Amino acid sequence: MARAISSSKKIQAGLQQDILWLLITIYSYVTRMRFERMREMSREEFQVEAILLESASRDIVSRLAALDDDGKTNRSFQTLFGALKREGLGPERTKDLDRKVKAFRQIVNGLKVAHRNSYIAHVATDAEVKPRVLDNPIDFGPAASMSVDLLDDIAGRPLSYFFRLGSDGSIDLRKALA
Repeated sequence: MARAISSSKKIQAGLQQDILWLLITIYSYVTRMRFERMREMSREEFQVEAILLESASRDIVSRLAALDDDGKTNRSFQTLFGALKREGLGPERTKDLDRKVKAFRQIVNGLKVAHRNSYIAHVATDAEVKPRVLDNPIDFGPAASMSVDLLDDIAGRPLSYFFRLGSDGSIDLRKALA
């Protein structure tokens, strides 16, 4: 049976949702890293907070790695680029996007090698799996920023990313994380 081929429009919409949740997680991480309640926290609450921050950082790295997935049936910048080419992307735009996707892949590869492959997935038998978010926080900002910029470029306009809070309004994640 032939495999279904997704349109660039469908892949792009999915990537926008992926990046929205990436940004929501980063916003939550950055907000909690301020430790605004530190004076009121018990030692247990502080340790639980550190573990949750570590989990958030691992989630962020995993989400960024997923945006770089080269599986043909997985949603990523690679599959979006392939769909755009299949749908008739012009040669100049193909060359431009190829360069930008490769740059994104290069920056994410650093996170994959240093973090995902070391203690999130593919963990060596002698690796220490302990929270390192306080001692050695991961600098995922450049990769996250590049993912937003790359999807904006593909869309041809700045996309909106709002963290909806129900009746209490929403947070413009672009402004909050700028």
